[in-house]
Amino acid sequence: MTDTGTKRGWLRLLSLDILIAMVFCLASLTVFVFVANEIVLENRDLFDSRAFRFFEQHTTEANTRLARNITFFGGGYWLFPFYLVIIAVLWLKRKRNYAIITAAIALASFLLTAVLKNVFQRERPSLEHLDVVGGYSFPSGHSLAIFTFAGLMMYLLWHTALPAFVRLSGCIVLFLFACLVGVTRIYLHVHYASDVLGGFCVTGIWLGACYIYFHWGNKKWLV
Repeated sequence: MTDTGTKRGWLRLLSLDILIAMVFCLASLTVFVFVANEIVLENRDLFDSRAFRFFEQHTTEANTRLARNITFFGGGYWLFPFYLVIIAVLWLKRKRNYAIITAAIALASFLLTAVLKNVFQRERPSLEHLDVVGGYSFPSGHSLAIFTFAGLMMYLLWHTALPAFVRLSGCIVLFLFACLVGVTRIYLHVHYASDVLGGFCVTGIWLGACYIYFHWGNKKWLV
């Protein structure tokens, strides 16, 4: 990068969107460190048991079936094929850089989940699991995956030619649906609330860092 490009890169850090991404990234890191240390490593129950007690009051066969259907969208059986479709569409529309970036961020998020689970090795809740599950608990893989997916789709949606109201509404729906998938993991007793919060925080760190990297400087190839 030339001196002019370097100066433009540092000035880009002062733009509103980059500053928001930095704040979101740092806030997510702060919360993740707190959850990982105070709840997971120190084994303190700050809100997990209360979350389980809340959902136990609303546990019915109908709600359990609905939760299982919703939680499916946070798993690989849904996300992998959908990612392939999105990547193929971007590629055919000659948005090949976006296609490559989407594939790289999505794949890295799955690998990140596996690494963090093996680092913390937190056991699943001892309550009866209402869905088939395996592996360690923290952070929630479904939550990390669906929030990453929602974040990527929100970014792509926002950069379309659709009216602003439609884009904003779509982004809100995507975020709320991702939150709903996270809630189902607690309802189904396969994750603690802190697992879901941890998954959201890891996503915030990862996507925030990616946004800053890809939008800092004079990256003309990002088209």
